[in-house]
Amino acid sequence: MKRILAFLLAPTLLFAEAGVLIPSNLRQPDAAVLSLAEMNIRIRIDNHHARVETRQIFSSHSNAVLEGNYTFALSGRALISSFAIWDGVTRIPGVILERKQAAEIYNLAKMQVIDPGLLQMGERDADQVNRSAVFSAHIVPIPPFGTKRVELVYQERLQTEQLQTLFAIPLRPDAYRAQSVAHLTISLELTSPHAMKDFEIAGKAYPLQIKEKTANRITAEFDGRNISLSEELAIKYTIDPDKRDTLEVLTYKEGPAEPGFFEASAVIGPSAAAKDGPKRTVIALFDASLSMQWEKLERSFLALDKLLRSLRATDSFNVLLFNSEVARFSPANVAATPDVVDKALAFVRSSRLRGGTNLEAALKEALNAATNAQGGESYIVLLSDGDATRGANIQNVKIADWYSSRIKQIRNSPRTYVFAVGDDANMPLLKMLTRGNGVLEWVRSTEPADFKLDAFLSKIGRRPVEPLSLTSNPAANFSMVYPLEANAFPGSIASWVGQYKNPMPQANFTVRGTRDGSALQMRTTVALPAQSLTHPQLPRTWAKARVDALLEKIEREGEDRATIDEIIRLSRKYTFVTPYTSFLAAPRALLRPRLIRPGDPVLRVRTDESITSVVAMFPFGLVKKLRYLKEEDTWQTRFLAPSDLADGTHEVRLMLRDKEGRVFRESKTFVIASKPPAVKIRLEKTQFHRGETVRLRASASESSRTVVARMYGITPVNLHWSTAAGANAADLIIPAHLPAGRYPLTVSAEDFAHNIGTQEVIIEILP
Repeated sequence: MKRILAFLLAPTLLFAEAGVLIPSNLRQPDAAVLSLAEMNIRIRIDNHHARVETRQIFSSHSNAVLEGNYTFALSGRALISSFAIWDGVTRIPGVILERKQAAEIYNLAKMQVIDPGLLQMGERDADQVNRSAVFSAHIVPIPPFGTKRVELVYQERLQTEQLQTLFAIPLRPDAYRAQSVAHLTISLELTSPHAMKDFEIAGKAYPLQIKEKTANRITAEFDGRNISLSEELAIKYTIDPDKRDTLEVLTYKEGPAEPGFFEASAVIGPSAAAKDGPKRTVIALFDASLSMQWEKLERSFLALDKLLRSLRATDSFNVLLFNSEVARFSPANVAATPDVVDKALAFVRSSRLRGGTNLEAALKEALNAATNAQGGESYIVLLSDGDATRGANIQNVKIADWYSSRIKQIRNSPRTYVFAVGDDANMPLLKMLTRGNGVLEWVRSTEPADFKLDAFLSKIGRRPVEPLSLTSNPAANFSMVYPLEANAFPGSIASWVGQYKNPMPQANFTVRGTRDGSALQMRTTVALPAQSLTHPQLPRTWAKARVDALLEKIEREGEDRATIDEIIRLSRKYTFVTPYTSFLAAPRALLRPRLIRPGDPVLRVRTDESITSVVAMFPFGLVKKLRYLKEEDTWQTRFLAPSDLADGTHEVRLMLRDKEGRVFRESKTFVIASKPPAVKIRLEKTQFHRGETVRLRASASESSRTVVARMYGITPVNLHWSTAAGANAADLIIPAHLPAGRYPLTVSAEDFAHNIGTQEVIIEILP
């Protein structure tokens, strides 16, 4: 008998490693109960975009059915694009659904005692989206002495600082004991249009064997038995300094029906400025509210310690502790001598976490302290999760608008640097606080912090390349171009993604900016192909950048239906989770319920070979025994759906009996749809000359399967969804021989239940 899979993916505040499955009744992994039999990691890095595919097989050593909690660690830049759980030999993949629809199906499954997998970004409350991307999974059932297979795919945009790039998967234990895997395989393929050097595999636990190594391509493999996951899996490499200040462009296009995508990446050479720059004043804001307990506090204090000890004695600083109130380390800014730094750190250590977070009051006090800076450059460095809960303003937009207005009033305004910590960091607000003249870095509880922290601190006292811009020619051939970094410092890579409309043999790209007071310019010329499938990450990279821009628009201006619809469409097409969509994994009957009209439909069920009888109990009181069709290996019966059965989703309960007399219960769902689709025709005009093109646009209900236009003298034409038009679209050409007169134009929409809805308009053919 095939078991129904149950697993729930939801936000977690626990520490996590990459792929831990813990029995629900335990607090630590226990290999005597559940062991990791196999783990395969496939890494493909193309121009600093990493795609990581993981497959894990866990073995049960228990004679009972188990429930397990699964966690996988991700970095702050990671984007989950696929996941699946196997129930025996059946793979149950996740699909992207609109958030409300996913919740409805999920609740329906819960009522049927099925626990489907729901993967979605968490919410703080009904009105405010958290946009956290940390997930755990509750997996049921894990069969006695059986196995459970879990697959996860995610993308990550890698960071380059001082021409160095680090990629890491945190396999080492954090909160749990070290996990071992009986068989571990790793494959790595690293390609870069920019020449690389100094490739290094960090650690000794996973000694990858290099198979190929050139300036632009590296491949490596590892195959080991009984491996202890005691270290991070990390690689480092450097962009060849001789290739600095170069611009490369990658392209991707599937065919004539799809837009082309490009990514332009510019390697900005390190700064030539001297290490001893102008005097700096740093105002450090340290969040001491209750939301910062545990790992957030530890990471924030580590950042503060490194920040203060990186200052020179000629610099000045102050530390402001804030929760519901704000406390200064010193009434006035003080010199950053070693003894004063020690006192400031002791001041923080002696404080206690308490109360909520009055972020507005903390920023106001920081602006006052920065205003009193004596010459040089001033920086406000915020170490927080950004979760404002106290004060006159706690809404993201109001705090950001207030802060932007205040900082513009200050002569030689300070630069705002934010080191966000924690899985639930309020990234929308923190992005707005740093927009324009700041720097934002985010470290989640599960990822190594050193590389990001060192890169963050190295930017204090340095200027980004600004203004930095990309131009493309011919400009009319390009649209919706977005930068992938808010700013770019010398020694980093600045990238842009966008779409191109038409293939062409040559297109020109130019990057301009100012570095250390001197003009910076990079140019390149590339072909825009009619088809190119080499860089498949580009469509999703562009879609994520587009969605981020739309989410920022919502943060500033509020929600509107068109923006939300576009976010949902992009999320579903390019498969990634947004605040308005969810991944849902559940049996096919729930995801794609049978759509029927009242009448005499057929119920079909497939079962294991051991089943000898199937009985269906319908919600309107009918009980019917199904007949086994040997040729099709299917149980089947016809049933009469009453004409007064309400439209909507209905459940059929199934009683299955096997050869040994055991009885199992399952269910199927079907949707009663008796109402025809609604159709609305849109025409630019209703009078046409012979030979003229009719640009036909029509809206139809979401349940519509086909939309067809019919008119005398014209072959029926199918209308297809057009994103640009926001409707189903088709072009009709009026035949040259058609006599003048008035003709009905009919558009019909048919749904999966074969209901048909129509609308008719009269168009006039002129002589």
